[in-house]
Amino acid sequence: MDKVFLISGIFSLAIILRRVGAVREKHVAMLVRYVLAVSLPCLTLMTISTLDLGNAHFDIAVIAWAVMLAGAGTAYLVGKATSLEGARLRVFMLVTTFPNTGFLGYPFAFALFGSTGLSYAVIYDQMGMFPIFVSLGFLIAGGRESLRHAVRFPPLIALLAALALNGAGYTIAGPTAQFLQAVGWTTLPLTIFIIGYRVRLKALRDYKPLVWCLILRMLVLPAVLVAILHVLGKSGTPYQVTLMESAMPPALTTSILALQYRLDNDLAVACISVGTIISMIAFSIALFFQ
Repeated sequence: MDKVFLISGIFSLAIILRRVGAVREKHVAMLVRYVLAVSLPCLTLMTISTLDLGNAHFDIAVIAWAVMLAGAGTAYLVGKATSLEGARLRVFMLVTTFPNTGFLGYPFAFALFGSTGLSYAVIYDQMGMFPIFVSLGFLIAGGRESLRHAVRFPPLIALLAALALNGAGYTIAGPTAQFLQAVGWTTLPLTIFIIGYRVRLKALRDYKPLVWCLILRMLVLPAVLVAILHVLGKSGTPYQVTLMESAMPPALTTSILALQYRLDNDLAVACISVGTIISMIAFSIALFFQ
């Protein structure tokens, strides 16, 4: 229960501070830049560079690729069937395809499965979600020209550096490792705070694509994955984390892309907000019965 109170407390605190005006958008924008450019790359560097690549469950990343590619195709078909076009279709595809595997998935994985679960969540996020996000995600949002921005995404650079260090057999140790580890761990509380601040229920102006997004993102795709894992005989903590990550609500970074490429950000915020609240409730129930 301590983990429920901690995470829900940080989430609620962010909402309260926003409502009373103590924290403003410019402050949270700085936190987002810090997480994306500093703490998340540090967490990635320390987690991936120390993995035993020979036994790292890379099938988690393969599952992530399959889930997101299936999500993108399904979102396009459902979006077209529900008369979404242009910027709204692009946003619908983004929020349906990409789960919040980092900002929300990391603290949830750590709370439910401990440090081992967090390492699997990092694999899903960094090796599974990020390669698809910085390629297909940027392509959906802004076309082929946007791919130039993707190669400068700090977490991707950190991932490539971590893989290079791991492959070379170099281990970060001593004060440097302690510093990077400490900075990396600030990712967990800050991401919950950012999510709480960004929740906006007043953005609910069109419920139809919102409902379709959350049904596909948080129910249909995870249900299909459950069936596939059962058929393949996959079980245990790595695949429990994989399933949890696949069922996460829409990624916060999809809203950032929507703003950057002048898409329908209200729809993105609505899907993220409602999905996050649903996941917080489900997470609290899961921890209560754990």
